[in-house]
Amino acid sequence: MENITYSTIKDAEEIEILRGKSSFKYAYDEEEIASLKKRFALKDSFYILAKSEGKFAGFCSTDRGWWEEDHFFIREILVDPSFQKLGVGSELMRRCIDHARRLGAVGVVTETAFDNIPMQQLCAKLGFQQWDNPRWKEGITFKLLF
Repeated sequence: MENITYSTIKDAEEIEILRGKSSFKYAYDEEEIASLKKRFALKDSFYILAKSEGKFAGFCSTDRGWWEEDHFFIREILVDPSFQKLGVGSELMRRCIDHARRLGAVGVVTETAFDNIPMQQLCAKLGFQQWDNPRWKEGITFKLLF
């Protein structure tokens, strides 16, 4: 994994790298790219990119756009299939968690589909607990409290 580099996205136009990519039945289309760019502008948002020799390897984002005060929401995580099972997803999420912790959050939340077993396993590996979210029942919500 030594050839993987991680960099913080500093310009919303860099989000275009996601266009046309897909992850677990989910596509980064015009609407999703626009939503990510809008959330990029939120105070304390953190978008991180993983690359290997200039090639896209992964992406993760977190922001304060969650309904519980003092929690960050890991909104997106995408790892290119050729870089899965190399620890890229774990590293991306750890960096988002560290960002939230540095800014004084009490925890981090994320959501995933019922059948997205890889994401559920990643959350468990990083210490997240399943949480009964009263506002979202279409999948599983995970929380990590600091």
